[in-house]
Amino acid sequence: MTLDEILKEINEAENIVILTHETPDGDAIGSSLGMKLALEKIGKNADIIMSKYARMYSFLPEFETIKGESEIKNYDLAISLDCATLKRMDNKEYFENAKKTIVIDHHGSNNMYGDINYVNPVSPACSEILLVTLNYFEIEIDVKIGTCLMTGIITDTGGLQYPSTTADTFEYAAELLRKGVNISEICKKT
Repeated sequence: MTLDEILKEINEAENIVILTHETPDGDAIGSSLGMKLALEKIGKNADIIMSKYARMYSFLPEFETIKGESEIKNYDLAISLDCATLKRMDNKEYFENAKKTIVIDHHGSNNMYGDINYVNPVSPACSEILLVTLNYFEIEIDVKIGTCLMTGIITDTGGLQYPSTTADTFEYAAELLRKGVNISEICKKT
């Protein structure tokens, strides 16, 4: 199973980089920060590298840890989130130079450019895919991770209004609300 392969690669990696598309939106930033926080829960450190990003997301946990570049040139593992093609990736040299690559995405146009690809085009947001993935990995989704992932879901579904929003999306939102995620505050800030 693809998720088992992903977890195996994460467990084996000493250094991990998280990348996304150019001009990242709430889903790209939220899923990246949510993944970083989840990796920390299992004892892994990861760098998020983004050239330019909107400061409106500065309320998100660990936002200040986003880097513009890294001193590490060859990561053991590069994880691409919310990015359909290598051509659209910001800082793609880190992805190209990594020993192993993983792509997690929700775009139907994804061209499966990673060593391992986990793409669900039915999902309205990459953050929703991560929510399912982290549950599968049995990583506890706390308020910090939940806030990051809910931000991605809110921004990519237009506040749960776009036609891509599913019944599952509302169930995930309810799950995060029960964990203490302040959905109304996220809606105001985004």
